Amino acid sequence: MGLQGEVRLSDLKVKVHKISTVVPAGETEQCTLFMSNIDQVLAYYVETVYFYDKGGDAAAELLQEALGRVLVPYHFLAGRFKLNPKLGRMELECNREGVSFAAASCELRVSDLGDISVPNPLFRNLVLLPDEGKALNDAPLITIQVTKFSCGGFAMGVYMSHASLDGIGALEFFMNYCSVARGDGMQVIPKPDRTMLAARSPPQVTFDHTEYVKLSDLMAAAAAAKATAFTTPDSANAATRAPQKHVYKSFSFTPDRIAQLKKAVLDESTATIDKCSSFEVIVAHLWQARTRAVEMDPDSPSKLFFAVDIRNKVDPPLPKGFAGNGVLSAPCVKTLARDVRENSLGYCVRKVQEAIAAVTDEYVRSSIDHGELYRGVPALHGGIFISPWWKIPFQELDFGWGRPLYAGPVVNDRVEFVLLLHNGKQDGGLNAYLALEPAEMDKFEKLLQV
Repeated sequence: MGLQGEVRLSDLKVKVHKISTVVPAGETEQCTLFMSNIDQVLAYYVETVYFYDKGGDAAAELLQEALGRVLVPYHFLAGRFKLNPKLGRMELECNREGVSFAAASCELRVSDLGDISVPNPLFRNLVLLPDEGKALNDAPLITIQVTKFSCGGFAMGVYMSHASLDGIGALEFFMNYCSVARGDGMQVIPKPDRTMLAARSPPQVTFDHTEYVKLSDLMAAAAAAKATAFTTPDSANAATRAPQKHVYKSFSFTPDRIAQLKKAVLDESTATIDKCSSFEVIVAHLWQARTRAVEMDPDSPSKLFFAVDIRNKVDPPLPKGFAGNGVLSAPCVKTLARDVRENSLGYCVRKVQEAIAAVTDEYVRSSIDHGELYRGVPALHGGIFISPWWKIPFQELDFGWGRPLYAGPVVNDRVEFVLLLHNGKQDGGLNAYLALEPAEMDKFEKLLQV
């Protein structure tokens, strides 16, 4: 999707005035942090943007100063990744190399950008992207760009390594960042120690983790195809990008529509479901509608993936303020396409619920041990991965000028990824954003209304 009204794609011109390196504003520990096998898999960056309707005149200076202060407790974000050749794994070196911060401006108004709740590749102009040629140990873990608009509003574009923080950890970082900027101090003290998610010795794989492909299998396939394995930031970002024949569309789920779907499931006499969450019913509905819309062998598996927060799944639970990756892929929901198409929505909801319930402490430990032995990566081929952005309240981030007009990812160019996004309102609804081929998209849109 492009800009609306009379604004053309080429009109989102951003002038970067200054790029600075921000380091912690006080003394910090210099050390090397262990990175879990969950961290190792997530070696890619996520681009997000936050639009505000006021504060632009002071935002860059205030946010740069506040960043230095919040980086004292979050000193590891000012560090760099490094490869430990003996262990064959990444580590996080807390060396105060710093975070990149840019002050920029744009002659447009925020209102000129059209529907900012829809991911837009043009919004990458609002994000400070590091030099592509930078080595792993030179690349910042996070960059921030503050772009002032002519209306007095501003956008904060963020480029953050997923290996450093998951969505909840990133939210807590920004909630602290906001609080410090407002002069209120820290809300949550970060705990970046990830050793509680280390593999067991010896590793004990007690489940069949079909949600992952072993690195050895992937490398063999990559060599045969003369491709790069899905193990680096570049290949992770490129492996599932949509070809040109795919189109993107955003679909709205209003509170009434969500309630309607829940009622349909609970009214089914064959579903034997007493309750279901909004997440469960929306994920099941999207999975079923997409499976019906996509041309695939009815006897081939239709696969569904989604991540589960494991903070309270492990024993003992991860500490409050855990600053790392406390999310894990649930067991792959794999069912014959015929069964997904022909059965009821309640059938699909039950499959989703079973996958969530299967994530126990032992399952988490087994998955981590599987990563220790096989260096697996998500087996997304032939399936979809649903990412519930809307469940993480980034829209609450208030630096002192009120909550953002919108907060979310800049763009999604991966065929297998379906984003569940906040709709920019405070009504409990959400938007689903995904890619399909044009004919499939037409069928999907009709099926979604059933």
